[in-house]
This record gives sequence, C-alpha cells and structure tokens, in this order.
Amino acid sequence: MISFVKHVLLVFVLVWCLAAFDTSLWGQKSDEAATIKVVGRGMIYRGDASKAREHAIRDALCAAVEQAVGRLISWPLVVADFQLLSDRVYDQSSEFIHDYKVIGESKSGRYYRVAVKATVLIGAIRDRLQEIGVLAIRGRMPRIMFFVSEQNVDDIFPQYWWRKGPFLSSVSVTEDSLSKYMRAKGFVVVDPSESMEDVEIGLECSKPELSNEEALKLGRQFGVDVIVVGKAVARRSGNLLPSNRKSVQAVVSVHAIRTDNGMVIGSSQKSRAIFHSGERGAGADALGLAASDVAEDLTGQIIASWNGQTNRSNLVQLFVKGIKEYADFVRFRTTLRNDVRGVKNVYLRAIKAGEARMDAEVRGDASTLADDLMAQRFEGFRINILEIGQNEIKLELMEKQNHM
Repeated sequence: MISFVKHVLLVFVLVWCLAAFDTSLWGQKSDEAATIKVVGRGMIYRGDASKAREHAIRDALCAAVEQAVGRLISWPLVVADFQLLSDRVYDQSSEFIHDYKVIGESKSGRYYRVAVKATVLIGAIRDRLQEIGVLAIRGRMPRIMFFVSEQNVDDIFPQYWWRKGPFLSSVSVTEDSLSKYMRAKGFVVVDPSESMEDVEIGLECSKPELSNEEALKLGRQFGVDVIVVGKAVARRSGNLLPSNRKSVQAVVSVHAIRTDNGMVIGSSQKSRAIFHSGERGAGADALGLAASDVAEDLTGQIIASWNGQTNRSNLVQLFVKGIKEYADFVRFRTTLRNDVRGVKNVYLRAIKAGEARMDAEVRGDASTLADDLMAQRFEGFRINILEIGQNEIKLELMEKQNHM
C-alpha cells in the first residue's frame, strides 16, 4: 500500500513538473503569440456539410492572421500592400497558427459557420512582414541614395543629377517614385543637393551609366549606407487604333550595393506599358509605375540583407582620447562591455598617455554603436563623439559639467 502511494505521488510530481516546464516555456514566448477569437464560414455545396466546415475553419484562421497583421501595421499600409500581404501572408495562414479550437458551430441555409479560438504566432508574422519589406526592422534603417539615369521619350540623352555642370534641380520621375516608396518604409533617403558642395565628382563619373566602383566612390563621399544604381528608359511601342492614342513602354533596371563592403544586396527589373494621348506624358506615367514596382521588389531584398548583416557580430575600432584618470578608462571599458546594448565583448589593443585603442565586438555597425554610446550614462565623466567612420569611432572622455 505504501509502495502504491509513493508511486502515485511520484507520478503526480512528474506531471506537475512537466506542466510547470511547459508553462515556463510558453511564458517565454507569450509576447510573440496572441489568442484571437474569430468567426469563419464556408458554403455548403451539394449538401457536403463536412467540407463546408473545413472551409469555414480555414476562413476563420485566415481572419485571425489578418487581425494579427492589423495589430502590427496601420490600415493604410494594409491597403497599400494588400496584394503582397495576400500572396505572402494571408494565403499561407497555416504557417502562423500555433493551435486552434472550434468553440461554436452552426449550419444556416447555404452556409456553415464556426467560431474559432486561435493562437496566432505574432513573432512569425512580424518576421515575415519585415522580410517582405512591409514592416520596417527595428533599429537604424540604412541611408540610401539613387544613381539612376532616366531617358524619357524624345530625350536625346539620358538625364542624371551627377553630371558635370549645373545641378539638376528637378528630381526625375523614376527617383521620385523610388524615394517616396522607400521613405514610407523607413529608409533615410539622402538628397544629393544638400551636400553637393562637399563632394568631388570627377570627369570619369560624369556619364549616365556608372560602374559599381564609380558609384561606390560617390556614395561613400555622401556618407550613405546603400546605393541604388541603374537606368530607366521609356520608348515608343506603337499606336492604338482607331483612337490613335500613343503606346509607350518603360523599363527600369537597378541593383543595390552596400557601401561598406561593396556587396550587391538586391536587384530588380520591371517594365510597364501605358496608353496616353501624349507620348511624353505616357512615358512619365510608365516610368513612375515601373519604378514603384521596382521599389517594392527591391525594398524587401535590402531589408532582408540589412537585417541579417546588422544582426551579425562586427568589430568596431574605438580610439579613445582625453584619458586623465586611468580609473575613468577602466569604468568606460567596463560599462561598454557590460551595459551598452549590442556589445558582446571588448578587446584592449593599445594604451599610452591619455589615449587608448580598443576593438568592440558588436551587433550592428559603428553608427549604431555611437548612438548607443551617446545614450549611455557614465559615472564621473561623459563622452564626446569626434568622428564616425565605416568601422571606427573616435571619441573623447570629458569631465561632467556641473549644472547649477
């Protein structure tokens, strides 16, 4: 009898531990999932209520995923990217459902209805939205610039802003469409007119089609993270009889390059044909539509690459000046290693009177680390960022100012 009681108690303890273990695991993911109650319906065809019930459940699960998407992005964004969301999220609803339970069902006329309580994987949906470029990734988005020449109908030569001579004040239709779409996705689009005086454009770059190396040279002078290089051309493609309206086809072809390593991280080519009473107007419309298609395609590729690259560990060199007390430097290094977000480790490379050189292993890049350093509070001193390079930061330790 005693042995039986011990056995029962042992089983009870094991079950309790497993339940607690499962609850703790689910608790770790609670912020990445949500319980959503929805109603779905399916049409009863040829009296097959069973199949209608299956359709109703699928309809309900899709509605649950749609509700989850609505929690992550605004309604105008849902409308703007509805086709993309339909293809890459809603049509694949089963990938985002952890489990579900039918809590009510009824058959009324030609329809079978079910009430469903579903556990939706919010984190997985967020990842998918970031992957396809609908939801901007957390953290710093890349600074981007366009080197895309444009030649509309009746243009003798392509138009491009980096040519020698007076700066083209009007933005091309292609670059305007690219800029509007990418700004809406969170990219920082750099206007070249704001810093043209600080950039030297050589004769070798004064041409409509730049090589990757030539475009990289210019992009680095402007201090951007990503450059988009390519061309856009609109040409006549015939008349539409009997109205004699003009048919014009535009082709936009571009590729995106990271300026820190010269790696191509995305490419796209799209074409659009437009019928219009005026050829030049048709060309502008076709260029704008093709550029918008390219922007949608390219944005997802850039975000996926940028997200993956910035989450990897990189070494950023830190040059520290103004070290008056060694104890201050020790506190700085300790705080950097233990308290600054994204820093995995710190390696001291050299130290001499008043100066030190270190390597910081970080997730992200030098600019992200500099932002995090400026947001960090240090005991007994403050820091001043002197210069930020591709993979280096120069900073100075300074006395804290006393506020009266």
